[in-house]
Amino acid sequence: MEKFLEKYPGEIKELVLGSEGKKAVVAGQNTLPFHSFEGKTGQLKFALEVADSEPTDWAPWLQEFYADVKSSPEAWAKKNAEVFGADLIFLTLNSMEKDVPVEEIAAGVKRVAEAVNVPVVVFGLGEKEKDAAVLPVVAKMCSGLNLLIGPILKENHQEIATVALEHGHAIIAQISMDINLAKDLNIRLGKYFPVDRVVIDPLTCVAGYGLEYAYSTMERIRLAAIVHDDKTLQSPLIAKVGKEAWKTKEAIQDVGKGIVWEAATAFSLLLSGADIVTMRHPESLQRVKAMIS
Repeated sequence: MEKFLEKYPGEIKELVLGSEGKKAVVAGQNTLPFHSFEGKTGQLKFALEVADSEPTDWAPWLQEFYADVKSSPEAWAKKNAEVFGADLIFLTLNSMEKDVPVEEIAAGVKRVAEAVNVPVVVFGLGEKEKDAAVLPVVAKMCSGLNLLIGPILKENHQEIATVALEHGHAIIAQISMDINLAKDLNIRLGKYFPVDRVVIDPLTCVAGYGLEYAYSTMERIRLAAIVHDDKTLQSPLIAKVGKEAWKTKEAIQDVGKGIVWEAATAFSLLLSGADIVTMRHPESLQRVKAMIS
């Protein structure tokens, strides 16, 4: 039987996130997703999203669900980790849209990171100037907490990534659904930042709204890394599902549809190679965990 199994030359190195007592290991595979019969499959991690200031653009069902904690990011994050079983907290910095002072934003991130017993992912707006002004301050104030910080863009990677490296964090390199752009940005980062501390964010689409494009991009990146041993792409992948799923008309109209939309998209992108999946509703998370168990 052994001679009929595929053995691949490439490997995604394990990424350790979080400080002492709250560490999590991501990835670490040398085979394709769920091919445990051929090699070592990586460690998948699920993140539940938290907003660092009360969100106004979330679907009404989610607003109601988190009504008791949405005004306190620390309480919200603790509930997601301790009650709903999130492996990671995905903290979105929507306070950046409200012109909150940079030091206040960074201090809020530190409070959340210290309040929970799991690692924290910190995510800005995806706007090169604003992110370059805020994320380095977050990295400095949270020095030693081993956060996963992003998004890092081609246009601002040096301003953010160099500070993140200095203070012991991993980073998210974001590109627009193109394997060549992912390769180019990782090559640029690799000149001064360890590629095995980079997570690739190729952007995400959901079921019925371009999922097949997101799927094929992520799949091509993973095939290049594992099957063709492309060392510039041997980074874990993140799929940010929650935001995209819950802004669809189906999710806005009906909470049940939203949960199914989110779970179906998350499971599909796990099949394509995602190592970290971010979600908003814990029932979606439980459905995906049940499917892969």
